[in-house]
Amino acid sequence: MLAARRYALTGGGAGDTGTLTINSNPTGAQVLVDRESKGVTPTTVTLTSGTHSVELRGVGEPRTISVAVTAGAQLSQYIELANGHSNMGRLQVRTEPPGALVTIDALPRGNAPITVGSLDPGEHTVVLSGDTGTVTQTVTIEAGVTASLNVPIVARESSPQSGWISVSSPVDVQLFENGRLLGSSQTDRIMVTSGTHQIELVNDTLGYRMTRSVQVGPGKVATVGVKLPMGSIAINAIPWAEVWLDGNKIGETPIGNQPTAIGNHEVVFRNPDLGEKTQTVTVTLSTPARLSVDMRKK
Repeated sequence: MLAARRYALTGGGAGDTGTLTINSNPTGAQVLVDRESKGVTPTTVTLTSGTHSVELRGVGEPRTISVAVTAGAQLSQYIELANGHSNMGRLQVRTEPPGALVTIDALPRGNAPITVGSLDPGEHTVVLSGDTGTVTQTVTIEAGVTASLNVPIVARESSPQSGWISVSSPVDVQLFENGRLLGSSQTDRIMVTSGTHQIELVNDTLGYRMTRSVQVGPGKVATVGVKLPMGSIAINAIPWAEVWLDGNKIGETPIGNQPTAIGNHEVVFRNPDLGEKTQTVTVTLSTPARLSVDMRKK
């Protein structure tokens, strides 16, 4: 199922670009615009006017659509992906250095980095063989979940003790350590070596970047909670309207500098004579968000 809505931006200065908000069910699908990675859903990107190819990679087969962007316009695309309730699981494997041969349950699967799908739920034995040594890990796979395995291949007889990092966040964030991508909060658990890790949590779309020190014990799961900082939004309507933000009434227009957590929010405008309008706005740390509607227009 594919639905598209277009909203006119108020004010001038849009130049020759427009914005495209992309959402999917389930969320967390990788977004590529003209074959260039733009993060994961939900996300908002700024594009030059013209026709662009948008590809979503998530559960099931990738979905590709063409989107025509006009200068100064705001587009919203919603894409229904395949049913995320799968009886199988997936494993994403990265090694340092890259290129290690990945063997799962004695079956060679290719060289890291690699994502292996169609794995039965339960424990699997993963052997990583590289020029600097061999590491053996036991990984638990869950149905419908992509697990992540990040392993340094070092010249030693036994494998390093490992633990897991689990991130709880209301928006998707990517995890970096020393500039190296470990995974994202869409992954249930990310395997790392035990010890102290300086983890950088990043969402470029929202302008969010935070470094956390995480202590990972052998065989333990270290949970990292993300509390989003506040941005602000200014809301107006012509001639006027009562405003609900995420289901909570916040007053009548004009409303300026309303503190709001970064991320996507639903705004409902209601005028007793002119009816109701609903829009979605993305609040970031970069600049205050501004939203305005003309209640007189159908």
